[in-house]
Amino acid sequence: MRTLVVSGMALIAATYGLARFGYGLFLPRFTETFQMGSTLAGAVQAGSFLSYCCAALTATRLGARPRLVVVCAGSTATVGAAGVALAPHVGLFALGVIVAGAGAGFATPGLVTLIERNVAAARQENAQTIVNAGTGAGIVVAGILLILTAGHWRVGWLVIALAAGLATVATLRADRSTPRRRRSARPSRVKADDVAALARPLVAATLAGASSAAIWTFGRSVMADSGAGDETLSIAAWMVLGAFGILGAAAGKIVQTWSLRIAWVATTAVMATATVLLGVAPGIPPAAYVSVAAFGASYTAMSGVLIVWAVRVVPDLAAEGTVVLFIALAVGQAAGSVALGVLLGASPVLAFVVAGALGILAVLPAVRDPAAAGSRRATR
Repeated sequence: MRTLVVSGMALIAATYGLARFGYGLFLPRFTETFQMGSTLAGAVQAGSFLSYCCAALTATRLGARPRLVVVCAGSTATVGAAGVALAPHVGLFALGVIVAGAGAGFATPGLVTLIERNVAAARQENAQTIVNAGTGAGIVVAGILLILTAGHWRVGWLVIALAAGLATVATLRADRSTPRRRRSARPSRVKADDVAALARPLVAATLAGASSAAIWTFGRSVMADSGAGDETLSIAAWMVLGAFGILGAAAGKIVQTWSLRIAWVATTAVMATATVLLGVAPGIPPAAYVSVAAFGASYTAMSGVLIVWAVRVVPDLAAEGTVVLFIALAVGQAAGSVALGVLLGASPVLAFVVAGALGILAVLPAVRDPAAAGSRRATR
């Protein structure tokens, strides 16, 4: 059990923290190399978010074959990261980013099922929480990697490709489920009625995703461009974001004891406020560090609330409902990356304020959803 949790956490770190969200951290290097403007940079990131959606949808169709899903996760992250590292021009670079983004879409569904098969029911929730904390850990590692590789970012992305491959092999080796148990699972299907029941959390997730795109895609860039101090400050800020993201994952159980409505409003409002703060004061280190720390913790906690929301609305299809909401989150991030990239060219402050406003709008569906009322504890 412990080996699978550790290797699963490493796979999440490689696919989410490195191959997917590492794009925003390395973006200043990418723009220098490929001469990308903010609009193109946002469009490339949007492609990564959309590939995540396609991978997640495909993974739900392969629910009975989690080992294959994990192989897909590692393969796309490895090939995509290697493509980024070796790309001679912006076209192949964009393709590499898009392929790498699919790895995260495969990783979560595959690991959820492997943990269900290998870990005792009483320990599964804790195991899932630890594995999901890999995103924050991966972001911290990405910051260290950027510092160590200095001006040689291509070497850094070759290391990311290697990490994804090794984590995949380790995860497959840690799977101890029996062949009979592997064959016994049957993929579930989310029907139209289930999607209709998820309408309010779908809207909330989409708006929250669009809001979060400001920091995920452009946060490090606006700090680096602010001219305040050495570039190391903005890299360290990204690592702070990842570290507090780990803390946000640990707070998942606490979030479940609140009213779901209060939990969603609180975490989303903090995320929106942190976004505006970074846009207004990217060159003031104390403000910027507080901003990214609050964003990291609140974004991870907000994602946990989405899981609880899915459990509350479609308890018989909790895993599938969670995938649907996370796809909505990624669709919002894709749209936000494009729209905010256009606004960023005119005014970074305007772009981040608009992103914050989208986050505030995201609280409204929870206010009107009866399923978000009460403090009933839900489980995954």
